[in-house]
Amino acid sequence: MAQTNAEIAEMLRANADLMEIAGENAFRVNAFRRAADAVRAHDRALTAQADLTEIPGVGAGIAGVLREILTSGTFATFEELQEQLPGSLLALLDIPGVGAKTAARLYRELNVTSLTDLEEALRSGRLGTLKGMGPKAQARIAEGLVFVQRRSGRTSIGIALPLALRLADRLGSITGKPVFIAGSARRMCVTVGNVDLVAVGDDVAAVLNAAAGLPDVAHELERDGETATFDLHQGIMLRVRVTSQDRLGNTLIEVTGSEAHLRKLGSAASLPAAATEEACYAALGLPFIAPELREDRGEVEAAREGRLPRLIEVTDLRGDLHLHTTWSDGGASPLEMADAAAKRGYAYLAITDHSGGLGIAGGLKPERLAEQRAEIDGLQDRSPVQLLAGSEVEVHRDGRLDFDDAILAGLDLVVASLHSGLRQPSTEFTDRLCATIQNCNVDIIAHPTGRLVERRQGADIDWSRVFAAARETATVLEINADPARLDMDDETARAAFAAGCLISIDSDAHHPESLALVRYGVGVARRAWIEPQQVVNTWPLDDLLAWLRERRVPQDV
Repeated sequence: MAQTNAEIAEMLRANADLMEIAGENAFRVNAFRRAADAVRAHDRALTAQADLTEIPGVGAGIAGVLREILTSGTFATFEELQEQLPGSLLALLDIPGVGAKTAARLYRELNVTSLTDLEEALRSGRLGTLKGMGPKAQARIAEGLVFVQRRSGRTSIGIALPLALRLADRLGSITGKPVFIAGSARRMCVTVGNVDLVAVGDDVAAVLNAAAGLPDVAHELERDGETATFDLHQGIMLRVRVTSQDRLGNTLIEVTGSEAHLRKLGSAASLPAAATEEACYAALGLPFIAPELREDRGEVEAAREGRLPRLIEVTDLRGDLHLHTTWSDGGASPLEMADAAAKRGYAYLAITDHSGGLGIAGGLKPERLAEQRAEIDGLQDRSPVQLLAGSEVEVHRDGRLDFDDAILAGLDLVVASLHSGLRQPSTEFTDRLCATIQNCNVDIIAHPTGRLVERRQGADIDWSRVFAAARETATVLEINADPARLDMDDETARAAFAAGCLISIDSDAHHPESLALVRYGVGVARRAWIEPQQVVNTWPLDDLLAWLRERRVPQDV
């Protein structure tokens, strides 16, 4: 059976990781990683006869490797590295904080070749014999092991949703009938197990055959009545359900789920046949329930009692309050970002490049910040939106902010971020976060826990204290819309909203096209039952500026 693009990409990435552990040239390591990303994203099966260099990120050398894989199932360099180093070493790199150098030392000095070996080294105390591996480092690795063991292995909504949209469009263009996204992608879950589509059609076999012929499909796995399941080249499964127009409503509710929501309705089998979801819910005596709410978290009871919220929409947003430009680690100028914001219908945009404490991101020292402020002020007449001169200010482990209060007070908007010290004890981290909130010059707390979905656990936070401090000082808690973060998560955001905290939904964009990431943040907000009025970047510009002026007054004045 031919390898999928995802399987080939995984081999390239594994080769890159083994190369890094072996101490090989960083340029070659990165070339394999770029190629792995490109191959995974490619929407057609690779063939040895094709010009593989047409794939962005694949040069002549990697193209040769790909042809070798396509003809033999592997490639010589990878086989040689596996002979030199145990392949199970790669699992060590999944542990947050364990990089290639640490993995190499664990192997060479302690003969740790797997997660099981690492657990044993921790349990026996052997890990503590490694130079530099003190109690704190050992505790971090122990936490990392638990995190890795709990990972779901699901696909990010940021990958799954665009893929689902493209597949629905392609299948619909072939059948000439509507195709709808369903499942967890439609509910805007943070991660997705597989892509679910509901296709309208009278000839079930013809629709499923059309699905089988999509270029993304690697293999058909199963066909059962009106449903077929396929393996995609991108490493995720596709499920296609065919239904008639007069049963589209109940089928969409059934395939969208969740199972808990369906049980609350009385089971999928008991759903009344209906052409629309609205009609199906009406037959059950309920108003329409938005897909993002269908998790059995009180939505059916609220529907019965007329208490469903007016959920926020992407079109409610009037601006973005957290993004980056070429002044730090962004890929476009402030004016280019402003032009992109205007095309989205925004009225304002905050330029919040990193402060100097995040050196890896090219953060700005005070002198550079002043230069940037001068540029932003000079752009106001040419910008199609109102620009706010801000900063994403680093909060150090000891609670210090990168800039003093005089500099912060001179900015239009301050976003504070805690990128370090995420493993501090809960009380210590919460103290640091609350102290930041109580600085009257800090307007927004960005991605509060610092989590990376499926890659890094967020900080352990006493949310009751944070909500109380944020409500008292009118400090905003952000839903960071980058699908790699989606921080706050939906349950925390719902609790923040219920506690009366102000919220922002920001893209954290580093390129103009990334402004569109707000749709994922809005998805989190909708899952959190959030209405527009408490989201500050739904406010008109004058209201936003008035609020910023008012909240900058020190609390003891």
